[in-house]
Amino acid sequence: MIDRSAFRGTASVMARWSLTTLALAAAAVGCSGEIGTSMGGGTGTPGTGNGNGNGNGGTGGPGMPAPAPANFVAEQAGLRRLTVPELRNSVTDLFGGGMTISTQFEADTALSGFASIGAARVQLSAAFVEQLEAASLEVAHKALSDVTGRATLIGCTPAGTTDDTCTSQFIRTFGRRVWRRPLTDDEVSRYAAVAKGAQTALTNYFSGLEYAVAGLLQSPYFIYRMELGAAPTGNATQVPFDDYQMATRLSYFLWNTTPDDMLLDAADAHQLTKPAGLTTQAQRLLASPRTSAAMQTFFTELYRLGDLDSLAQLPSVFPQVSPTLGASMRDETLKFLTNIAFTANGDYRDIYTSTNTFVNAEMAKLYGMTAPGAGTTSVAATYPASSLRSGLLGQASFLAGNSQPNRSSPTKRGKFIREMMLCQQITAPPGNVPPFPENMPGTTRQRLTQHRTDPSCAACHGLMDPVGLGLENFDGIGAFRTMEVGQPIDASGSLDSTDFTGPVGLATAVRNHSQTPVCLASVMYRYAVGHVDTDGEKPAIDALVKAFSGDGYHFSALLEGMVNSPGFIYAAKPQ
Repeated sequence: MIDRSAFRGTASVMARWSLTTLALAAAAVGCSGEIGTSMGGGTGTPGTGNGNGNGNGGTGGPGMPAPAPANFVAEQAGLRRLTVPELRNSVTDLFGGGMTISTQFEADTALSGFASIGAARVQLSAAFVEQLEAASLEVAHKALSDVTGRATLIGCTPAGTTDDTCTSQFIRTFGRRVWRRPLTDDEVSRYAAVAKGAQTALTNYFSGLEYAVAGLLQSPYFIYRMELGAAPTGNATQVPFDDYQMATRLSYFLWNTTPDDMLLDAADAHQLTKPAGLTTQAQRLLASPRTSAAMQTFFTELYRLGDLDSLAQLPSVFPQVSPTLGASMRDETLKFLTNIAFTANGDYRDIYTSTNTFVNAEMAKLYGMTAPGAGTTSVAATYPASSLRSGLLGQASFLAGNSQPNRSSPTKRGKFIREMMLCQQITAPPGNVPPFPENMPGTTRQRLTQHRTDPSCAACHGLMDPVGLGLENFDGIGAFRTMEVGQPIDASGSLDSTDFTGPVGLATAVRNHSQTPVCLASVMYRYAVGHVDTDGEKPAIDALVKAFSGDGYHFSALLEGMVNSPGFIYAAKPQ
């Protein structure tokens, strides 16, 4: 019996060495155009395309991107690890819709609210490298043991146990898709040698080729997005991303997956560093339903919908809690947001005031509505006026997600609105803050009023509570109520000098707040570029807000404006 472990090590050790080296380089913020194919596994020579080792494919000369505003200061770029959803989506698109990965990866680390920011800051762990190795070998084996599918994948018929021509052709073609740029001759030769050695020992062409495929998938050029900027010229302090980096940025931003062949072809032709070419490809991607599907990741992270997987509400207090309730809440909100942002293509600020939604039988029961259907599928519905529900703030995903296990929390709800919807900072409480008076008799409003009499509580609670109290008609699970502890609910409040009454009044105040579109543009910018915006990037965000508002606050205008933003196109000159 043949021992396959030696060949497993050939591919994985090569990849692990390069992953570790590249992760250390990223951590040291020493990334520059000098990181070329010598990091691709073993020794090698830089690619001839540019200083990033991006190969020598393509025709035509480099493009000229739209100039950045004079007062715009780009941030240092670097390496961004694929998030777990990006990794899984990429594998599915590389190998076909039937390909799945059974390996469970460690969860992404979200920083400043987004996994994309964490992916640019957090180093690879040893556990993740092991998981990546297992997944790569699993995928390679599935793909190349499928007699029907492998013929399409490889694109040539091997003449025997080894076939240098067929192998090199496949690695060059498939490797371009995996690494999102052309491979150099040296890179092709190295991976072809891995395949040939395994094929000879295993006396099977396809079994041996598995190790070359697994090696490509374990390479840093797959797991990392190389966003270093093009080689600097002259005294430039900021440089544009090159065509292949733009293809990667564009595809992962709008589709949450690896670039397709059309996008890579556009990069080959140097179209993505020209404004017209970038716009053409962006509009093509935006027209696809894949964009609306991809933006569900943005919505999920921004509105903390992932937290609904483990509702904190106590079943003893809220008997509505069930194993499926959190998922039903999330499904309502995602369909609601997707409808406004893409299907209806309406004013995105309507997410606060629309009374249209999508509910299944479980959500209809929670809301006291007539179930629109008998199943678990969420279908279009309209809140009755008596429900006082208005947009996102009236949905249980927001209300339950910002409550305590045993009660509502005007403080948490107000904090979320200020921080995540208006981008206003709430300082952390001092260490000597007294606990909330849980056992004090009275309504939540009365207890919070008492809590704010303490000087150490007054400042922050004075910002949060008057906002969140407008939602007191909804309890800790999001069910409607008019009374609390035998007293009528008082849902009046104020938001930045705007007084309102009840949930509908609060929703209107948030929709019309001057910072609402500014905040959305800011968090979209952070999500897209993978870092928190700086003062030097304010001109880019100002331009994004202008494009967004000038187009009637359509979400598509925000996406297109982001793609054309100098923050998406330029990076600071590598150090």
